[in-house]
Amino acid sequence: ANGSGLRTLSFHDTNEWFPSVTNAGQIVYARWDYVDRDAVTHQNLWSTRPDGTNPVAVWGNATPKPHCSFQAKPIPGTGKIVFTASSHHSITAGSICIVDPSMNVDGQQAILRVTPEVPFPEAETQNANGYGELKEYYASPWPLSEKYFLVAYSPTPLVFEPQGANDPAALGIYLLDVFGNRELIYRDPEIGSTNPCPLAARPTPPVVPSELPPEGPPVGEMIVADVYQGLGDAPRGSIKQIRIVQLLPKSTPWANTPPVGIASEENGRAILGTVPVEEDGSARFLVPAMTPIYLQALDADGFAYQTMRSLTYVQPGERVSCVGCHEARMSAPVRKPLVALGRPPSTIEPGPLDGVPFSFVRSVQPILDKHCVSCHGSEKPDGGIDLTGAPHEGFTRAYRSLCGSDRDFWADGTNPGNAAKALVPRFGGRNQIQMTPPGGMYGALGSRLIRLVRDGHQNVKLSPDELRRLATWIDLNAIFYGVNDPDQQAGQLRGEVVPMPELQ
Repeated sequence: ANGSGLRTLSFHDTNEWFPSVTNAGQIVYARWDYVDRDAVTHQNLWSTRPDGTNPVAVWGNATPKPHCSFQAKPIPGTGKIVFTASSHHSITAGSICIVDPSMNVDGQQAILRVTPEVPFPEAETQNANGYGELKEYYASPWPLSEKYFLVAYSPTPLVFEPQGANDPAALGIYLLDVFGNRELIYRDPEIGSTNPCPLAARPTPPVVPSELPPEGPPVGEMIVADVYQGLGDAPRGSIKQIRIVQLLPKSTPWANTPPVGIASEENGRAILGTVPVEEDGSARFLVPAMTPIYLQALDADGFAYQTMRSLTYVQPGERVSCVGCHEARMSAPVRKPLVALGRPPSTIEPGPLDGVPFSFVRSVQPILDKHCVSCHGSEKPDGGIDLTGAPHEGFTRAYRSLCGSDRDFWADGTNPGNAAKALVPRFGGRNQIQMTPPGGMYGALGSRLIRLVRDGHQNVKLSPDELRRLATWIDLNAIFYGVNDPDQQAGQLRGEVVPMPELQ
């Protein structure tokens, strides 16, 4: 109560908003979640225990409409949640919806639109300007029951950025119901009234006890029951390792300035290393606590068969488990003994270039210098593809030739056709691939460059380590720099090893 004992609950790398305590004692909130995904359409509902353990997507993490599920509040006596379906490029306002996560963790079938006459702003009202007009809007619902809500309501249009400010007196307090009725409670002609909260007792949610040790170690434990749950037709025994990658938060203020890679709107990142997967698909391993990470399921050659496009983290001393890799969230885990639980947890095994921010110049360019520049040199490179390490347009000639010469993956350019034809496929900025397909289509397993090398292009023979390093670069979404800081990027461009940035 005196303000001491503050502790971080979330180590997500971007914005999170509107925490609220659910009827089950969890914290529900909105997370802006866009690792190698569209930066506009993924600001939806997550939850965590009050001690910050077990962050999970509640609904909408692979649902592009609405763009934002904001101001979530639990509906009394239910597991349902009411929220404002808002836009990315305006104030928090839009349509009022109820979501029932027990119906599904994604998709419109879990949604009841309380105000169906108000479309999802921006997501359903785009015009030539990209936004479109919303003639009226709602905000800040407070559920009295499943049928009645206190809300803020504006009968005037919603203004999108950068078109100017919204009317400061637009909002008034109303009683709204699911039958299409709306009754004015209070309106001030000079200033908007919003965020109604009844001064009345309500049932106290249960206090969810923490199982974290008082002085937890600087690591947490992760257990995967069966990586093949969610991997489609991946043959049993084909997944050998899990790669752990640390996401580095953006420390510079403007989008793509300076760029990290050619895909745009990407995170800097650093590979921490790998851990083994048992023959039954189980894994048990330690990861650094309070660190945003994502996981990749690797085959015997170190190619990513599946990649998270989100992040997770553990608290000090936390132990957490998952069913598989992108398994159906509404399915129950298969009951079986896990081989990985018969041994102590694995520690991360770093590779020779792991533990520092990734660098194309250090990881990939030496391979090109050794095997490729004799034909793809700078004077008259074969096919016009210059694979030298000369700096060029913020990157190098080699990087520009491999990533910028054939296909544009921006937005709808991220598609199976481009992925099959590109030398280096990737998830481009603003892409609309909602669910990550297993099989590595947008990574090294789908890369034409990798196919050329494996087919013995010009009798080039890469060692297994060199092939793995080339594939690892592509599976990191083909970034060039691992950091955002311009001075550190300049060091990486010179081939220097730069330390992990101060901001992590």
